[in-house]
Amino acid sequence: MDRNSRILITGGQGFIGKGLGAFLSRSGFSEVYSLAGTRDGFDLGNDSSIGWAFDINPEVVIHLATRLPTEENCLDYPAGMMYENLFVTTKVMEEARMSGCKKFIMVWDSSCYPEHQILPYKESDLWEGAPYWNKRYYGNTARVLMELNMAFSTQFEDFTGVNLIFPEVYGPNSRFNPRRNNVIESVITNVKASQQEGIPLRVKGSSKASRDFLYINDAINAIYYAMEHAVEPNTYNVSQGEDINIKRLHEVVAEIAGYNKEIEWMEEKIDIKERSFLNISAIKKDLGWIPKTNIKEGLEKTIAWHDKNLSVAFISPDSILVP
Repeated sequence: MDRNSRILITGGQGFIGKGLGAFLSRSGFSEVYSLAGTRDGFDLGNDSSIGWAFDINPEVVIHLATRLPTEENCLDYPAGMMYENLFVTTKVMEEARMSGCKKFIMVWDSSCYPEHQILPYKESDLWEGAPYWNKRYYGNTARVLMELNMAFSTQFEDFTGVNLIFPEVYGPNSRFNPRRNNVIESVITNVKASQQEGIPLRVKGSSKASRDFLYINDAINAIYYAMEHAVEPNTYNVSQGEDINIKRLHEVVAEIAGYNKEIEWMEEKIDIKERSFLNISAIKKDLGWIPKTNIKEGLEKTIAWHDKNLSVAFISPDSILVP
């Protein structure tokens, strides 16, 4: 790809977006335009905003400005999440097409896969049943929009759509926001808080629960590979490609952090999808992408960044004002 190609990143001030923009600049791309989100005053739902954003006529659009499947979004605001993802993504895709975009890359969360566990999930499994109930609205929306990207690619000859499906992305510079329900961030926070207070860590959950993860640099590199090497429209799983047991994850984090007290695991069935991990053979074969950071290396880098930049503390329930 020409290093002078115009590249537009929506959601450019998010965790992945910031890292991607910096990576592309370091790689010599001179025409990278990164859009902030609504918190910073830019709303892609407004016709005037989206028209202004596409005045640059980008050749590549990387669409990261989506509402993620947090517990708050999925359970408290499911209609708002569905509407915003459908409305904004459809407008962005159509505006991109009309502006001469050649490649449209979207990123979605792996909770779009069916409830029943055909593991590891292949891209061909996407429509083999409904997503787990607590991610149903996000999952169905993501699947429809990925199909729309393929439909645009079918109807419009010069438009190539690429869908990337990520598991939880982690690493340095994550905001460690408890409202996002990220597993690794929660485990690190709980271990560090227990370590600081010198108390045992008590964890409730199923010892069978597992997930896969993706280190931030590998996530960014996958998007770059889609930019550089994808010549046909397609959907790709992107992951470390390992099934990581959550109970074992606590033990690894504790070991890296130097937490030497007992972890009290209390077996309890929780109403979430028990296991999920992705088959990444397609992106390896088609684009030549492979993950470079294993879970232990990624955790070591993330914990080192956390220790340097963040602190943890317990909050007494008595100090919280209840309306």
